[in-house]
Amino acid sequence: MAGTTALLVDAALAIAALELVMLLALRRPALVWTLLAGLALMVALRLAVAGAQPASVALALAAGGLVHVIDLKRRWAAQTEDRASLSVSPPHEGKP
Repeated sequence: MAGTTALLVDAALAIAALELVMLLALRRPALVWTLLAGLALMVALRLAVAGAQPASVALALAAGGLVHVIDLKRRWAAQTEDRASLSVSPPHEGKP
């Protein structure tokens, strides 16, 4: 059972790694952060399935959490910028 799970996680990691390369080539940094957070979680799962030390699993989970926070901060900053640009009304032409 653990061997099958390990193979499935390995396949998911390989596919995600290819996706990461494609996102970097397409210059989509917002999506890269999201994928990195997911990759860290998959690494934690892989370590757990392999029977790694709990500290290693915790480190991978902490890395995933840190990248997730960075991703959220970037998204919130972009959303705040979008809202700020929408609140600026264009000048009225021909009206006093």
